[in-house]
Amino acid sequence: MKLKFAMLSVLIASAPMAEACTSDGMLFFDANPRATLFVVPDDLPLSDSKGITVTGAYTGTELREGGGNAPVGFFLQDGEVINRNGGPMDGVLLIDGDNVRITRRDVIGIDSAEGRLALAERAKQDHISMLQSHLLISDGELDIHEIEDAPRFTRRVLIQTEDGLGIWQSAQPLTLYSAAVAVQTACAPTMALNLDMGSYDYCVSDGRYCGLRRDTERLSNLLRLERGERPQPDGDAED
Repeated sequence: MKLKFAMLSVLIASAPMAEACTSDGMLFFDANPRATLFVVPDDLPLSDSKGITVTGAYTGTELREGGGNAPVGFFLQDGEVINRNGGPMDGVLLIDGDNVRITRRDVIGIDSAEGRLALAERAKQDHISMLQSHLLISDGELDIHEIEDAPRFTRRVLIQTEDGLGIWQSAQPLTLYSAAVAVQTACAPTMALNLDMGSYDYCVSDGRYCGLRRDTERLSNLLRLERGERPQPDGDAED
């Protein structure tokens, strides 16, 4: 009945929205973002987007068979293995259909060659994408230790809270540990993953540049987050 769908519309409209972290430094936040990994230069030029596109995994010196530098760590794009070599970093961004989450390499079993092979086989069937990087926060607790004389850079961090995923950026150069403390204080994420910066800092948000680079010559990969759409009831549907 139309009345039922009208009531459903009211319930959806009045349902609480996920509370985004509104701290200074938040570049993006969404309850259910769509995430895409791009391989550079293979996927260039990129299509226009109203979301945010940033450098994802670190870029290594090893060359891929298809040309271009390989991302550091185990890297999958839509089920295809881009780099089969696992990195020592514990953090993983896993994109499994609409399920986008930060997790640990030991949790999904890619801390061994056998585990990476098994996931690569499943990825072919399920079109899984993933990257590895340093894990800063795990289960709400710091997962990094302070190191004396650690380098300081402007930091960009992918965060996961109970309300969604977002990208946070420091206002000034910080050590990786200081960045973890700062983002924990600002947003209290359950998980946080470092994104590549320094001379690899690429960022485009809603069509506007927000990073150091305006070219992708040195990059091996990019991460794009776009806002998910809330389902709307069909007001003309019948029982």
